[in-house]
Order: sequence, then structure tokens, then C-alpha cells
Amino acid sequence: MAGTVWAQKPEWVLTFSEEFDGKELSFPKWTPRDPFGHERNREGQAYVPQAIEVKDGVARIVARRENATYDGARREFTSGMMTTYGSFAQTYGRFEIRCRVASGKGLESKFWLMPVPAGEVPSIDVVDVVGSEPKKALFANRWGDERTERSYSGSAAVPDLSDGFHTVSVEWDEKRIVWTVDGKQVFESISGVAHQAMYLAVNLAVGGLTAKYPDSTASFPAEFDIDYIHVYQLASRMTKR
Repeated sequence: MAGTVWAQKPEWVLTFSEEFDGKELSFPKWTPRDPFGHERNREGQAYVPQAIEVKDGVARIVARRENATYDGARREFTSGMMTTYGSFAQTYGRFEIRCRVASGKGLESKFWLMPVPAGEVPSIDVVDVVGSEPKKALFANRWGDERTERSYSGSAAVPDLSDGFHTVSVEWDEKRIVWTVDGKQVFESISGVAHQAMYLAVNLAVGGLTAKYPDSTASFPAEFDIDYIHVYQLASRMTKR
């Protein structure tokens, strides 16, 4: 599907485009694995490559109630994560996703930016939605290091992001990070703005400190659908390279 009207502004140049028009995830553009390989946030899923399906122009991350081993432990659920680690990263710009999140308690759909070289901070949560509250989008900017991590985070009331596709983006420069949902600004961070390249990460988590353990409102398989992901850079910044 076409990008937003905003993205047609002449000062922005498309640097990364994924429309998911094929029959499988594009490799090596995307890697269907967790680059960390260990449990985080007390989540309950095992990440498996087969949890990511591509069909009819949509990438679908599917969480299932099935046993698998992950990080040395037996898990009750499987799900998927895909990243551009090792293939694409960018410092500053506009990062945009059009998606439909999973609904139901215990599910957490997320699009985030992670640092190069590899680490867990700094990072930017472009959008993070807990399935029990699909009308609430969570945002975060994290900086420091694993021992001195700090963050600025918040949330916004939004349309039901599990009911049809919606567009969420961040616009990031040297001084601030601005979040928009369906073209409307909803959040901003001017503290701890990162100045290093970040790669893209998309995942559907099950359980954890934020989403909690699934209850009867979460039916499996559960699906996080991504229509497209676009990244832009200012033309003026590209000419300075």
C-alpha cells in the first residue's frame, strides 16, 4: 500500500522500503531471529523463524501456544522477531510502520530501534502496544548503558490499533524525537537523544512484566500484521556525506 502524504515531502529521501510483496521474508535484508538469544522482561515465548509468514503484501508474526526451548528453558509459547541487524541501520531520520497489532491480555506488539554496535541501549520504541489495551500506544527513549540506563517514556490514547491498519512513526534528529500516530503528533523526547546508528526490530512477545501472562481474552494463534516499514533521511543530510 502507498505511504503517507507526509512521506512525499521533497526534503525526505526513502532509504529503506519493505512492502512484503514476496512469498517469504527477504534475506539477508531481514533476519527472523532474536539477536540477543536470551530471555528479557520475563517474557514467556520462544522466538522461532517459522513464526513469521509473508502473504498478500503483509508480514504476519504469529504467536502460538506450543512448547519450544529457548534460552535453556522450556517455553509454553512460540512467536517471532525480525531485525535488520547486520543489513541496515541509520542515524536520525523518519522510521514508519503501518501495522495491525495483536489483541488480548499477555500479547505485546512492538517496533523498535536498537543500537549499532549491538547492545540494549540506546534504543527507541517506535510503538509498543499491550494487547489488553489496544487503544493505548507506549513510547520510550532509552540511553546510557546496561549499568546506567535511563529513559523517558510515555503513552497516548489512540484509535484501536488492533482494529485495522494504522501508521506510527518517529522523526529523530540531533535534538529531539517526535512520535506520530496516523499523522498526529502524540509524544516527544528531548532528553538523552542518541547519536548513533540503529537497526530495526519488530516482534510479538507473550507474557512478561508489561503484558502479563495471557488469559482467556488472548486466543491463539495471535497475529501482529505489518503492511510496510519505511525509513527516510533528510536530503540535506545525505548530501553532506
